[in-house]
Amino acid sequence: MLRHGYVDSRYGQLHYAIAQPAGATSKTPFVLFHQSPNSSVEFDALTLELGKDRICIAPDTPGHGSSDGPDTFPTIEDYAATMVEALGRLGYGPDRPIDIFGFHTGSRIATEVAVSHPTMVRHVILGLSPYALIDDALAKKLFDEVRHPASAQDLLEHFAATLPEKIERVRREGFPDPAWGRIAIESLRPHVKHEFGHAAAYEYSPRFKARLLQITQPIQLLVVDDPVDSYQSGRTSGDMSRALKPLLANAKTVEILDDDFHNNAFYVRAQDMAAGFRRFVDR
Repeated sequence: MLRHGYVDSRYGQLHYAIAQPAGATSKTPFVLFHQSPNSSVEFDALTLELGKDRICIAPDTPGHGSSDGPDTFPTIEDYAATMVEALGRLGYGPDRPIDIFGFHTGSRIATEVAVSHPTMVRHVILGLSPYALIDDALAKKLFDEVRHPASAQDLLEHFAATLPEKIERVRREGFPDPAWGRIAIESLRPHVKHEFGHAAAYEYSPRFKARLLQITQPIQLLVVDDPVDSYQSGRTSGDMSRALKPLLANAKTVEILDDDFHNNAFYVRAQDMAAGFRRFVDR
């Protein structure tokens, strides 16, 4: 069963979804960090699968989903520090470490948590697309081009205009209904702060590669073929795997999974994803 809770954070209350087995478990808890501008809802199926034999927590990034957020533009470091504080209040830290997974924007948050608090994190799993490899000039261009809605009306009008394209994309990807609809609606909840997460990810980009080099925990990479990623410039997932490996030179071990992963994998392949995560963190 998926349950919900709140914990105090620097921005107010931080919401999380949680699943866990009925009895006691000695397995290390898992924490899942979602992409922007979504919420933990995108991980509901995966949270439930992982929660069958361990505690699995999927928090909403501050300002997204049901979490209170900042009034001004935050950085990835701000998001990560908030998560560390909130998880600490839930009882996690050096004496009760966690395994973590981050997807897209969540991969940046997970990286920052792992590097800034290495005794808190046992294993790191990152879901990355070629966006991870963009150069600083492109990152700045993308940051400057982020479309921040001027009002709730502006947000909803833009959403309505792009809805046919979204429907066609989820049809091509085979994303299950109503899961994609719930995720789409959740993405509207930040209102005018809708794109704070994407902006933070682009602003962090010049520091991201340096921080990857500072990861010392065992790391697993999921190479994600993201159809929304229009900056791949012909780069294949295999090219990205080869380019990323040198950036993880200080990790204890590195495992790269390149198995035609897409955004819908956390729903349509939740059992496979959970099984792969377990193999990595439990051996």
